[in-house]
Amino acid sequence: MKKIIFAMAAVSLIIISTISCEKKSGEPDPFEKVYARVSDPENEYFWEQFHSGNARNVTEVISRLEKQYQEDSTNVIAAAHLGFAHFWLLAEGIRQGVPVDNLPLAVTKAYHYFMKAYQLNPNDKRVLGFLADAEMSYAGMMQSAPLLQQGYARGLQSISDWPEFNKFTIGTTFSSDAPDTELFKTALEWQWTTLEDCYTSPIDRSNPNIQRFISRDMSGHNLGRDRACYNSWIAPHNIEGYFLHMGDMIVKTGDYQTAAKVYELAKASPDYATWEFKPVLEKRIQNAQRNTQTFLDNSQQGIDNVIISVSGSLCMSCHKMSTADQSRFNQFNWKKFFKEKDIYSINGLKN
Repeated sequence: MKKIIFAMAAVSLIIISTISCEKKSGEPDPFEKVYARVSDPENEYFWEQFHSGNARNVTEVISRLEKQYQEDSTNVIAAAHLGFAHFWLLAEGIRQGVPVDNLPLAVTKAYHYFMKAYQLNPNDKRVLGFLADAEMSYAGMMQSAPLLQQGYARGLQSISDWPEFNKFTIGTTFSSDAPDTELFKTALEWQWTTLEDCYTSPIDRSNPNIQRFISRDMSGHNLGRDRACYNSWIAPHNIEGYFLHMGDMIVKTGDYQTAAKVYELAKASPDYATWEFKPVLEKRIQNAQRNTQTFLDNSQQGIDNVIISVSGSLCMSCHKMSTADQSRFNQFNWKKFFKEKDIYSINGLKN
């Protein structure tokens, strides 16, 4: 009798196991599931508004994404873009007059959604970097030293995982600090070593003559990690925005001669001619010596008088598409690009 019972139990386990396997095999592949959502209208609207620099519409972007996320809290793209959208609101929307009833709530939501996005997809090291920034901002608001240390540790981990991308991401957090602070000095050092990570090493910091590396047409290459070093549909002026930001940090140290050379590197970008922030950069070069004092004066206002990271245009200096850029990318299949390059690193970050 016992043998019969054991035999029946064994058969039952086999049946249950088979049903379970059949169910799992019928589930959508995680990679395909994520990239099927790239065509969602909420995602299209996010990119349309972001590339156009329509920060005044950021609350509508957030509203649409939140509704989508409420319908499916496993939506990796919606969670990540809610984090990005709240950062866009905090970095640019507020400075452009977007009313925010509850600023601490906006910081909290950015932290919440980046945390959720990273939990859903820990392979995306971009999100880890932004999560670190959000956690440090939230910790500062809550005056929590342990949480601040945790956020900084996350930032260091994100840099270790993807230095080409996250030295900039984490460094911008400290760019508004006084230039004699250790965190500012560390952040500026990260900007220099990113150039070595991306282009060539060593670099002569007194004369960073690396234009030949920057000007290469990399559009046909599968760049992997190096996509953080060049322009793309996602950030059509990534190169130019980077050197604008880095030059501003150097100006704050008083070394306006080197800053002017770094600003000039932006002109080596193959897309410099269509960059809407060209006039800003040209004024930076002309006023580099003056700005060694102006950028330290916290009472200053206006994009020509403050560093780009606090100007309300930090995101757009890399991501905004001019009319010429929109024409250039008119026939570009960006949805195919996202999937082919695995932009969300579902299968892991490739070299």
